[in-house]
Amino acid sequence: MLGRHQRTTAKERTLVTPEFKQTHSFHTHEKRRLKRAMNKRMRQALKQEVAS
Repeated sequence: MLGRHQRTTAKERTLVTPEFKQTHSFHTHEKRRLKRAMNKRMRQALKQEVAS
């Protein structure tokens, strides 16, 4: 994918199909979800460590 301030040509625009957008957004969302879950686990582990 291009950076925010880069232009896309008409040919490039045709490559970004709805299917691509769907899968791409799914993966980025999944990544964010996993990151949050991992942070949650880390915080819980830290709490346990401090408590004991």
